[in-house]
Amino acid sequence: MSRWYDKRPRLGKRLDEFKEMDQRIREPILNDIIDLVEQAQPSLVTLEKAFDFRFDSYRLRWYEHDPHCWFVFNILESADVSTLESVENYLENRLLLVA
Repeated sequence: MSRWYDKRPRLGKRLDEFKEMDQRIREPILNDIIDLVEQAQPSLVTLEKAFDFRFDSYRLRWYEHDPHCWFVFNILESADVSTLESVENYLENRLLLVA
């Protein structure tokens, strides 16, 4: 099954790292991503927009098991290229500090 972020290998690699990441490390990073997106595209971080996000009751994707990850993955799926590039750069720098 193809994922939307497979088209952006740099971003995809970093997003996949969340799967095995300790929640105490992951949560602040997810909050930072939400802040970045909110600054660049505030319309993506609204209650109204959240109703557009796919919610699979069977939760087929790993990130759908965590509401915070689910939210971030969905806002990024709707983000424009400029916003995605900002998130990629942030993750490259931030996750270097975690490693």
